[in-house]
Amino acid sequence: MGRGALFLARGQRRLASRRVVRGMLSGYPRAFWVLFAGTFVNRLGLVVLPFLTLYLTGERGASIEQATLVVSLYGAGAFAAGPIGGALSDRFGRRAVLIGSLVGGAALMAGMPLVQGYWPLAGLVLAFGLVGEMYRPAVSAAVSDLVPPERFARAFSLLYWAINLGVAFGPALGGVLAERVGYTALFAVDAASMVIYAVAIFFGVPETKPLAEEAGGAEDEATLEAAPRARGLADALRDPALLGLAIATLGVGIAFMQAFATLPLAMEADGLSERLYGFAVMVNGLVVVAFSLPVARWAETRLGPGLLASAVATIGVGVGMHALADSFWGHAAAVAVWSLGEIAFIPLVPAIVARLAPEALRGTYQGVQQSGWGLSKMLGPALGGLILAQLGDAALWGSGLALALVVAAVILALRLGAPNPDRVGAG
Repeated sequence: MGRGALFLARGQRRLASRRVVRGMLSGYPRAFWVLFAGTFVNRLGLVVLPFLTLYLTGERGASIEQATLVVSLYGAGAFAAGPIGGALSDRFGRRAVLIGSLVGGAALMAGMPLVQGYWPLAGLVLAFGLVGEMYRPAVSAAVSDLVPPERFARAFSLLYWAINLGVAFGPALGGVLAERVGYTALFAVDAASMVIYAVAIFFGVPETKPLAEEAGGAEDEATLEAAPRARGLADALRDPALLGLAIATLGVGIAFMQAFATLPLAMEADGLSERLYGFAVMVNGLVVVAFSLPVARWAETRLGPGLLASAVATIGVGVGMHALADSFWGHAAAVAVWSLGEIAFIPLVPAIVARLAPEALRGTYQGVQQSGWGLSKMLGPALGGLILAQLGDAALWGSGLALALVVAAVILALRLGAPNPDRVGAG
């Protein structure tokens, strides 16, 4: 091949790549991009949770069990926040829940370094988990309102891309601040990021919740009169597909939460600093930023049990690799592997749930699914801390691998995520 032909071929590849990116990023309303930008700022400022166990054991003198219990209390609040925030967003609208959750969460976050004593701090963390996490199902519901069903997978992957673009730098920023300024600065940065997100929503995101007559569409009057009685959390909890996805999310989340609850402690035991832990977690963000959008485009027509199960198994293999790691590069390699599984599971499950949900229950459905994450935030740190303290890190990471493989088998057995065309866009 001559120079001219080679140059032309490279130019055509670049042009094709630009068209792919342009196709993935075009066609979304302004309000979606406000949510995208606010999510990035909020995740960039997420600097407390990754270092909470180190803060509690180092600055507050807590034991490993006490520190992971506090992180679990955060998870208990987040568990309740999912269905409560989702139901409130269906009843009162997305904006009220989004702004109230973010401003309230910021106030609670700012107060954490000011309280004295273990239990008052634990109570604030619990309250933050409840109030500060209610915005999540409201965001997912707003995206479902703003985007047509055929673009759900890409839209949720874009939002997850923004999350991980922030996560790619947030933990590293947190590690530097913790070492050079002190832990109090982490709480201030985290609270400020939530306030900035709330202000962006106040000025840039109108109410997206469909009006009752819009949700009814062309239904007859008898159906519309009966609809309110059929809409609620109880109806969502009777949907076996939704419950199955929530339980699968719980299992994956318990393994995944070890990256924030026990990985910093394991790396500290290996003689690695907070800064190196921050850079190890940064690998997660970089992998997701690099690969999540191409994977979302590829997965749009392949969503199903096989894809989800393969993703969960990959997460398990990566988690298990931490048992073999005793250096920064060993832990970073493990993070890279479970990150590849993450991008084919975490952002795609909300897209599947959005297709399952009736229009009037979008927030509630997302809240039920996200309660699986909340419960994993409650159980994961406590279980991980107990196993790490009593049995050691090999047992911890081996248990994470085994749990992920069990979840993958359950997904295949129950065919979770299998397409159901009759439910897509249901109102």
